[in-house]
Amino acid sequence: MKTYSVKQIAEMLHTNPETVRRWIRDDKLKAVQVSRKNGNIVTEAELERFIKATPKYFSKLSTGVGLAALSPVVGIGVLAGGIVASALLGYFDGKTSVDVRVRPEDFKKYLQKNIAKLNGTILQKQALIHQTEAEINEISKQIDQYSYLLENEDLLIDTLEKAATNMEGK
Repeated sequence: MKTYSVKQIAEMLHTNPETVRRWIRDDKLKAVQVSRKNGNIVTEAELERFIKATPKYFSKLSTGVGLAALSPVVGIGVLAGGIVASALLGYFDGKTSVDVRVRPEDFKKYLQKNIAKLNGTILQKQALIHQTEAEINEISKQIDQYSYLLENEDLLIDTLEKAATNMEGK
């Protein structure tokens, strides 16, 4: 997952870095401040969402030029931080105020909680798949039974006559 610095976004969108910082402060653009030295990091998905939601910048994407074509070369450190930045965005999403310092123990608990949640989702989906497969098997049996009746017309007629006789007797 690609990530971008404030400076890179400003260069791509031909705007002032302070404008990008203002978007971040105003929650128009979600970012994570991994450290004071490296500043804010924005994921590619978040930047695309912002650009598509902002008519002034959307035209740059709608001309057939994707975000990757607009971006300058991204450093390996920034790319490696992409996974962490994405998880940090989720971490900070649940917070009312953002503290620049993230305690590793808290973040580790956050990741473990999300792993458990995702594993729970997998188990639910697997149970749903199992239930759906059982329903498909039942429907297939009905189809086989109906097909058998169609292939054996004499049995079908006999069954219909018996059903009619039972109805008349009641």
